Amino acid sequence: MARKSRKNTPIAVAEPTDNLTTKAVLSLDKEAKPYQVGIYARLSFESEANKERDTVDTQIAYIREFINGQDDMVEVCVYADISVTGTTFERPEFDRMIHDIRAGKINTVITRDLSRLGRNYVEAGNYIERVFPFLDVRYIAITDDFDTARPGTDLSVPFKNIVNEYYSKDLSKKVETGKHSIWAQGGFSEGTPPYGYYRATDGSRKLLIDEEVSDNVVRIFNMFLDGKGYAGIAKTLQYEGILSPPKYRFYKSGKIELAEKAREWHYSHVKEILQGEYYIGNIVHGKQRKALDTGRKNVKTDASTWQRIENVHEPIIDKDTFYKTRERMEHIKKKHLEASKPKADVPNKPDNILVYKTKCACCGGSVLIGRHHTYSEKFYYKCKNRRKLARLCENKYSYDYSEVMDSVFSVIRQHMSLCVEKTKFVQKMNSRKENVLQYDIYTKQIAKLQNDVRRITANKSGLYEDYREQLITAEELCQYQREYESRVNEIEAQITELLHRRSLYEKEFHIDEGWEETVNKYMAKRKLTKELVDAFVSEIVFYDGNIEVKLLYDDFLKELLKVAEEREVSSNG
Repeated sequence: MARKSRKNTPIAVAEPTDNLTTKAVLSLDKEAKPYQVGIYARLSFESEANKERDTVDTQIAYIREFINGQDDMVEVCVYADISVTGTTFERPEFDRMIHDIRAGKINTVITRDLSRLGRNYVEAGNYIERVFPFLDVRYIAITDDFDTARPGTDLSVPFKNIVNEYYSKDLSKKVETGKHSIWAQGGFSEGTPPYGYYRATDGSRKLLIDEEVSDNVVRIFNMFLDGKGYAGIAKTLQYEGILSPPKYRFYKSGKIELAEKAREWHYSHVKEILQGEYYIGNIVHGKQRKALDTGRKNVKTDASTWQRIENVHEPIIDKDTFYKTRERMEHIKKKHLEASKPKADVPNKPDNILVYKTKCACCGGSVLIGRHHTYSEKFYYKCKNRRKLARLCENKYSYDYSEVMDSVFSVIRQHMSLCVEKTKFVQKMNSRKENVLQYDIYTKQIAKLQNDVRRITANKSGLYEDYREQLITAEELCQYQREYESRVNEIEAQITELLHRRSLYEKEFHIDEGWEETVNKYMAKRKLTKELVDAFVSEIVFYDGNIEVKLLYDDFLKELLKVAEEREVSSNG
């Protein structure tokens, strides 16, 4: 019977019995692997957002990999405290581990690092320097390279790292406190001032109106209240050559290269401006939290925790305009949420079976499916760049979805029909007397050329004998060999061409059997499918209200039509 691996499998230690065999086995196992290991993992908190459980599993896997590399260790049990702070040692799994130590079940504790054992370094030091030695337990913190079984192990170095970590977090708290002091005085402590303002350089850090672009802010609010949408406003500003907020910021600071690469006007820029309370003189702090003291960054906070400081700088927009804007934004948001709910009577957008096949002739971008309006049952194809921003593409046309599908299917059907029809026509014509005669002529020409190749090859073989009999010199030998080889290559090229020409006169004529097999496979299709598109379509080009469907086998069809035309001309001649 195969032996079962013990890797990654907790081992239950047998209770003492009077069975001498069992005692002997346990004794041998302990002698072979004297360190009975308890794996300990810990995390401060667990949530869906940070997937802490995955980190627990990572800790355990890391320790198991370490154990598997040791000849004197065997895993006995895993202890994992989740959502328990490291500043206290009142933890259920930690208590269970201590109980198992006292019961003699394990004699070694391994953690990934010292902080997993505990962040209260005084209490952790007490366990490492007093409790574990008293209980005759070996302790290992892998990443801190700490092992109590190693002579001369110094606990001070790894604990200095823990102290430094707490110092960094304490500094983060002080930075946050400093920010709150600036906020209380109406200063702007964030990274980049909002579009339309700049930060005072007199130490107050207050926001001052940037006269160069503040009129753009006023105009954005007015256009929105006049009924324009976010994207429409962005397109207007872009069309007029007004620099987008990131472009303006970089140009203003002299960072020309970054300005050239910065994003053009986008609906998100407009939306951000319209919802900014900066423009009525307010500053709202605490919408996101970024603090080292919690170990979490860029966490969105609840609106109830925001700190709003009103009338701290000169407004660009009056409050009446701002709150009317907010009302319209809420209305748009509700409308979009309502529109996004599934409706039984409104069809879903069809799958794009032409994906990766469409191309705009104007800009080279993909052409994608859209809906005419939220509740419309009609769909269309439109260049994705034109949909994003008009200036990126001049192809203003929308292509009716059903018409595009019909056109593509029609081209494929016509292609398949011509393949079948013209192949049969050529086969029929090749059975006629004059074409059979032409086939025989090619056969005789090929046979003659093949005889020429055999004759030249024989002559070439005799050159060396002539050289041995000193009928020709070494130089002449090389020269004649090259001439014979060149002549053979020329004749073989002629043979290849004649074989192709003769194949066009075969009674079982085929341009390409693989192509014809594909055609026969899909000939019965009565609807355009992705499988059919992938089998035949190379590219679909959209231009000036029309489309051009390019097929993978167009070159074969072109050759077939040429042969069919030649047969038709010869039959009429």
